[in-house]
Amino acid sequence: MLNVTSKHKMIKYTNISSIDYINNLPFDYVEMYSFQRGTEFEKSNKTSQQEYEKLKIRKEKHNDLTILEEKRFFELQQLFGVTQYLVNDKGQFHPSSTKTNTFKATDPQINILKNILRTEIKDVPSWMCAPIYRDAIVFYDKLNQIISTLNICLSCEYMETKMFSRINGDNKTYDLLRHFFIELGHKIEDR
Repeated sequence: MLNVTSKHKMIKYTNISSIDYINNLPFDYVEMYSFQRGTEFEKSNKTSQQEYEKLKIRKEKHNDLTILEEKRFFELQQLFGVTQYLVNDKGQFHPSSTKTNTFKATDPQINILKNILRTEIKDVPSWMCAPIYRDAIVFYDKLNQIISTLNICLSCEYMETKMFSRINGDNKTYDLLRHFFIELGHKIEDR
């Protein structure tokens, strides 16, 4: 674990293996999600991105945003200024998220998922791109409380539970996850 101090708070970077992650995660059921994808999302995202850029330029050059424009800028900044996760720090699901499946911990699909995450780690991918999470798994306890959220970028082959909390998996893990999600009905993009 690496700790970095910023002006306002201590940032902790964690890296654990997908094997340790799944072996030490007690849960009662999971929900599978797809987000940040599809034609409708892309169209809406493009329009919102343009709006964000215009407001950002005005704010930087003139600082003359109205109260409503300032509020909208802040909302858009939360979507375009940082990496998007399925669940934000307020516990809200991403506006584009769609639940695709729910499985009890005893369902056969969960054994498949556990075995995928237990794949021996020989070669951790290290692409130089920023992850865009489009698939996620939410783990719940018996009281319906979120235990953990696993955000997965199949393009960059990267996983995080939250910002700065990386889960390391083997190259093969991502191929198996891609196939697993496709079997469950996720519309996975080509690499």
